[in-house]
Amino acid sequence: MTAELADRIAEVVLTHPSVVSLHGGAYGAVLSYLPGRKVIGVRSTGAGEPVEVGVVLRIGEPLPDVVSELRDRVRQVTGAVPVDITVVDVLEPGE
Repeated sequence: MTAELADRIAEVVLTHPSVVSLHGGAYGAVLSYLPGRKVIGVRSTGAGEPVEVGVVLRIGEPLPDVVSELRDRVRQVTGAVPVDITVVDVLEPGE
């Protein structure tokens, strides 16, 4: 995955109002290694390959709706590839 693609995916996910943060998953495996840095919470092996995103969400909207919206946002960046959204945690408003 290129740095530009990883950054764009992270940006579109983080701008969703229900997303608190990106998350590396239970074992920290959801991340992209880039030259000199990592993008935690976004993983793919390359263009056209499936994308995995780990998120912490704020409770409010129904979670299946939020996950569907996040998949659509990621596909706007990546094209028609499988997108796996892992909800690692859910926080109450104000947390």
